[in-house]
Amino acid sequence: MKPRQHGYSLIEVLIAMAITSVVLLTVVTLFYMGRRNVYSGKQMTYAVSVGTRVTEDLSTMTADDVDTNFNIDDSTPLTKVTLSNVSGASNGKIDFDKSVGRDTDNIDPASTDPNGYLAAWKNQIDPTKLAGATIGVVITPRTPVDTGFPVTTAQFTKIRVYVAWNEAANRRRFAFFDTTKVRSRQ
Repeated sequence: MKPRQHGYSLIEVLIAMAITSVVLLTVVTLFYMGRRNVYSGKQMTYAVSVGTRVTEDLSTMTADDVDTNFNIDDSTPLTKVTLSNVSGASNGKIDFDKSVGRDTDNIDPASTDPNGYLAAWKNQIDPTKLAGATIGVVITPRTPVDTGFPVTTAQFTKIRVYVAWNEAANRRRFAFFDTTKVRSRQ
């Protein structure tokens, strides 16, 4: 009679290795996703801080100041402003009808940025924190008293600020901030 052998069979070792492999693969995937989410969160936090500074600048302005600072008057065409590559939006686009758009990618001191707000905002962006970043405003006059003068007689001016950046090769991220200006009548 042979004495019983002590140890593990080949089947037991293979099953243990398979279980260990599945657990390790899951843990490594969680670390990778966690790192990516932390990086994404840092970018979003930075974008929110930039957007907050922009809305603070806008909070000191009246509706007339907004018109002056971005060179908008009744002769400025109100068009459809489209933001592309917006995740979660239908067709990846958001349209703003009868609006005026200004952004840090198209600064012209003479026509779109006479008081230097867009240039100052562009200088606030750290390209090492937000790659390919753009700060923009979409200005939409609402409820004009005289439709012939849609900007200067608008009772309300809706302003949407956005900060956009490239999070990855094919992923554009946006942070949005809204405010409204009421035009005082005397």
